[in-house]
Amino acid sequence: MIIGGGHPGEDWLAAPWHGGGGAAVSAAGEHWSYADLAGLADRRAEWLRAAGVRPGQVVVCPIEAGPQALVMQHALARLGAVLLPIGPRRATGAPPARRSQRSPRGTQRSDPVVTSDLGALIDMVGAEWTCRSAGDAAPVLCATGDGPRDDARRADPPALIVRTSGSSGRPRAAMLSRSNVLASCGLVNRRLGLAAGDEWLCCLPLYHVGGLAIGYRCALAGAAIRLHAGFDTAALAEDFARRRVTHLSLVPPMLAALLDGGVAPPPSLRVALIGGQALSPALARRADEAGWPVYVTYGMTETFSQVATVRYRGAGASPTNVGAPLPGVEVDCAACGEAPRPLRIRGPMVMAGYANPRRRPGDGLVDGWLMTSDLGCRESDGSLHILGRADDVLVIGGVNVLPLQVEERLAQAPGIGQAAVSGVAHAVWGQTLAVCYTGAIRPADLDGWCRAHLPGPERPRIFIRRPALPQLPSGKVDRSALRDLAAAEGTGL
Repeated sequence: MIIGGGHPGEDWLAAPWHGGGGAAVSAAGEHWSYADLAGLADRRAEWLRAAGVRPGQVVVCPIEAGPQALVMQHALARLGAVLLPIGPRRATGAPPARRSQRSPRGTQRSDPVVTSDLGALIDMVGAEWTCRSAGDAAPVLCATGDGPRDDARRADPPALIVRTSGSSGRPRAAMLSRSNVLASCGLVNRRLGLAAGDEWLCCLPLYHVGGLAIGYRCALAGAAIRLHAGFDTAALAEDFARRRVTHLSLVPPMLAALLDGGVAPPPSLRVALIGGQALSPALARRADEAGWPVYVTYGMTETFSQVATVRYRGAGASPTNVGAPLPGVEVDCAACGEAPRPLRIRGPMVMAGYANPRRRPGDGLVDGWLMTSDLGCRESDGSLHILGRADDVLVIGGVNVLPLQVEERLAQAPGIGQAAVSGVAHAVWGQTLAVCYTGAIRPADLDGWCRAHLPGPERPRIFIRRPALPQLPSGKVDRSALRDLAAAEGTGL
């Protein structure tokens, strides 16, 4: 579906844009101008206001891959309310009403059904409302609580609350203020050259920050957003052939699938933004040689996506180099050549804090600094390298081993495609390495290459060749499944 062309509504999200052109597009062929979107958002905002939604209140909303997600973004921005997007499968209905269910303008009351994890999310953020579905013309809205008891009317109130697993795996959610969103979008749009007349194809989930941010960036730039219901190589190839796609966001397995399918980048494409996980050197080189304008990026939910992005320049470049941080972003880390340590980040897009029932800012921050679990270093020219996660460091025979660095070296082996390294418990060495990989090279041959090219602690002892690496629904490599595979292969070590 296309949205754009005309003048957006007068909310904090769309007001900065005063140009023309652009549209948001869906696979169904619908075409909305920004004026169309403004009218739909006005009606949705009025519906929400009639239901009792007030500024500063949180609406938990299942977000499906369609234009109604954009309507909800703009409607809540008009109200000054807070969007907390969740996947459409997280709830099969509305949660138990703690006050009352609201069904304005003829909507039907529904018997509530809720997953325990959705109920925990509502409690964690102190959400006032849950919407049954963002895709319905008149979704059922349920009151779920009275919200925080302290004064939520702050100078820079939350605009979004977005879930993030965090390095410990404990469910958390980042509170992102209006200024966080505006700062991030403005800086990213300038770094990537997004402007009115451009079109960003979005095939990432709209309830994760990588997909969610695209709708805000495009609205603020006056650019088009073309929405796809998930990733499909044939659907992308068709749009590449008939649309003027200028920007595209992918995780590495999606990029690999396009290359495997022989899909070429369209001539109009200026940015293929690759994020979500480390990009392997072999895949980066392969994409560059096929003509893809690859941009390597680093960011997280807590920073509303990117804090650094750079164009990958082919042979000799390292995909661990994510370039200089965006203007105004401070990064505290080791110099390259020193022992890496976890990054600290401070800047205008860093979250207001982790969500809590009182919506108190500052949780998870120290003097505005966000401590990450990502290991990194800075070059003398200011460019940032991401070397892996502190909780991924393996100790093998008393030596600290970073799996991401091993994966980067394995990419030099002939006949290897994707590779992911995991640790396996070992009775003598503490841990040893297992590599799960794709490609033509046989395990015995890869073992021989590793013996010749890698030092002992970095040399895998277990080789698992697969047609494809296991993936999460988001398209990222499933590291947990990899560890299970490695543990099964390493039984008896």
